[in-house]
Amino acid sequence: MSDLKDLAKNPSKLSDLPELPKIVEIGLFGAHTGQMSGAFNLFQGLLQASPDLIPAKLGMAFVDLVTNQFDRAETAIREVLSVKPDHAEAMALLGLDLALSGRQDEAEPILVEVSKGDGAAAELARFLLTGQ
Repeated sequence: MSDLKDLAKNPSKLSDLPELPKIVEIGLFGAHTGQMSGAFNLFQGLLQASPDLIPAKLGMAFVDLVTNQFDRAETAIREVLSVKPDHAEAMALLGLDLALSGRQDEAEPILVEVSKGDGAAAELARFLLTGQ
């Protein structure tokens, strides 16, 4: 309980919370299954507590993608990339955003670059490029 009290006094420490990846996964799962309000509220709450929290910014961008708010998603993703230009998940989401908004010519070089890596972002990029 004292950890939560400490967190309430200093919300910028939210990024150090070991449960954060699971919390973000819950939000992404909610967005993926159509629970937009819950996902939006979860990510909005995280961002209110810690406005620079990259996983929450990307989570909110994913909610925006799912709800066809491509411009808002792109803005959030580019904010992350301005701080962490090589962030693979952000790059993959940007590629997805551009592809979904009909800008495949802009998406393809980004996705090709991300696809060279490992992990979930690279898998997403390869899927978006090949459909497999």
